[in-house]
Amino acid sequence: MEDYCGNCGAQLGEKDKFCPYCGTRRGEGAFTPLFNPVTCIYGPPVKVQYKCNSCGNEWTAHALGGDDSKYCPECGKKPITKISEEYGVF
Repeated sequence: MEDYCGNCGAQLGEKDKFCPYCGTRRGEGAFTPLFNPVTCIYGPPVKVQYKCNSCGNEWTAHALGGDDSKYCPECGKKPITKISEEYGVF
């Protein structure tokens, strides 16, 4: 379960040091998996580019239906700036 946030359960990127959704450091928290065999996602695929206002890290999030990152996956701080957002097939 090391590829999931120990606080909110979001899937982490391979190089993420912090969860981009709640700011929890990778490996911290008491993640207990929720087994839900049915998952429905609505909306077009989206590619969002962000930049951290603290450390300058830039990253791209690919998600179905949208992305609502609030924290930098490199330093765990906020605020972050949304550079661009594209909808379509990637």
